[in-house]
Amino acid sequence: MQPYDAGRWLLLAIVWSLQFLFLRMAVPVFGAAPVAAARALFAALFLVPWVVYFARQRIGPLENWRDHLAVGVMNNLLPFGTYAYAALSLPAGYMAIINGLVPLWAAVIAAPVLGEPLGARRAAGFVLGIAGVALIVNLGPVGLDAATLLGAAAAIAGTAFWGWAGVMIKQRYGRLHPMALAAGSITFSSTLMAPLLALAPSPAAWTGEAAAAVLALGLLCTGLGYLPFFTLIRDIGPSRTLTVGLVVPVLGVLWGWLLLGEAVTWSMLAGAALVLAALSLVLRE
Repeated sequence: MQPYDAGRWLLLAIVWSLQFLFLRMAVPVFGAAPVAAARALFAALFLVPWVVYFARQRIGPLENWRDHLAVGVMNNLLPFGTYAYAALSLPAGYMAIINGLVPLWAAVIAAPVLGEPLGARRAAGFVLGIAGVALIVNLGPVGLDAATLLGAAAAIAGTAFWGWAGVMIKQRYGRLHPMALAAGSITFSSTLMAPLLALAPSPAAWTGEAAAAVLALGLLCTGLGYLPFFTLIRDIGPSRTLTVGLVVPVLGVLWGWLLLGEAVTWSMLAGAALVLAALSLVLRE
């Protein structure tokens, strides 16, 4: 990997690992649906001017509306909603470790869609990753109740959506510039999600910390994060780009422990180790 690519890869790992911290700070105050919608809105407000004025790319949302809509729903609307819901009951560390399933889903989905062979090694990696998540949910520091199970199910669904989105993005790179696809898809998804902002509580219930977390979630984790993500898939391929999944769970647990005081138990570490081992099986060339 060239130094420029490595720098973008590291930036992506850092900003994506912070999203779980910001979700835990924002969702209890604003609610899951408004946070998901605001995340998409602020990302669009960052990305569209950047792509048009700095990257000098024509988005062309009308002529390519099907591509932008499909990627917007799969890469933004659905996973933003499910992960925001998961943040109602799961710690940031849990969500970060579960996020390690994204490359595993991408490998499983790419097999029938793109004709990429899954193989016994990748299949074993997927099963191992699910086992790691099950270990965390069952034996982690958060009590195993209906809310925890629903939150874990929502987060797992979100990783499946992101994995499928990676395959969809790869399919569309032959006819769309990556930055145009990033800006167009977030424009469609933010428009669809805008009515959910009406569900936000009155400003009297807002806190400065939660508001800052929403801004950071949209501008930093999503808007800025999409710049290296979409271009890295084009430049080094989806498999190498998704190796960022090896680092995001570790950093996500670290931020939760350092900044939110979340407990880190041996069962969490063991589950994370299983997920990382699964990733190494799936992403190995």
